[in-house]
Amino acid sequence: MNEFLPSLFVENVRRLALGLEPLDAERRTRIAHPIRVVFSEEARGLKGPKVDRHPSCLHALLYDPRLKARVRLRFLEDNRRFVPRLISYPIVPVAQAELAPHWMRVRHPHLFPGAAYDLTGLMTGVRGRVARGGTAVRWARIVATLPGTTTVVGRAQGDDRGEFLLLVSPQASPVAELNDPLAIRLTVTGPAIAPVPSTPDLRSLDPWWDLPEEIADNLDPNQPGIDTVSTGEDLPTGYTASVARNLSLPLGAIHSETAPFNLP
Repeated sequence: MNEFLPSLFVENVRRLALGLEPLDAERRTRIAHPIRVVFSEEARGLKGPKVDRHPSCLHALLYDPRLKARVRLRFLEDNRRFVPRLISYPIVPVAQAELAPHWMRVRHPHLFPGAAYDLTGLMTGVRGRVARGGTAVRWARIVATLPGTTTVVGRAQGDDRGEFLLLVSPQASPVAELNDPLAIRLTVTGPAIAPVPSTPDLRSLDPWWDLPEEIADNLDPNQPGIDTVSTGEDLPTGYTASVARNLSLPLGAIHSETAPFNLP
């Protein structure tokens, strides 16, 4: 039975299950470079509904009989401009979704700068690497704060080689002070136990086999836009091993920290 048109017309109505606006975690702007949003299960040959990318750089997942109550989506970029992520989002039944505000079906996953991120002049930041027992720690999380405070002035995510690029917010050094070099405290966090592949060939079959799954909850209709999983503020489950170091960064330059951050 048609919903909007007389029965003499053929009607095909598709409804949005999940709208995605991937954002550059550093610039807080929509990512214009093409990225891929795919179901995590596709690495095992299980095809899911297609996540369409629109010319506006938005991605859309439509309701489909194959959709379950939760979807596990990988956000991938093939040129190392951004670090991949794996986020699990809830899908509410279509009848329930139609009664709620449209923004409750829209998420804004933040992707952190990768090794080939488009840097511009006068950015202040640090490149580093994370290891444990001489082996690279993949997908670590890094937070920069002002020493002696809880004021966050930068976030980053390590890549599959254990490398990271953290860019410091311009607000970290007010114009009235302009402390050069800038003192920051870097805290690196990773999994307490290194993941182990389920099969010997998993590493070669799936380059992102150990991406930590970040589980997002339903949005609160009374607090629109509050999703600290998508923004990368929440740590993945099991990320309890950490190490911290004080650094002095030259303003307007990218500092390379040669000594690795060694997790316990």
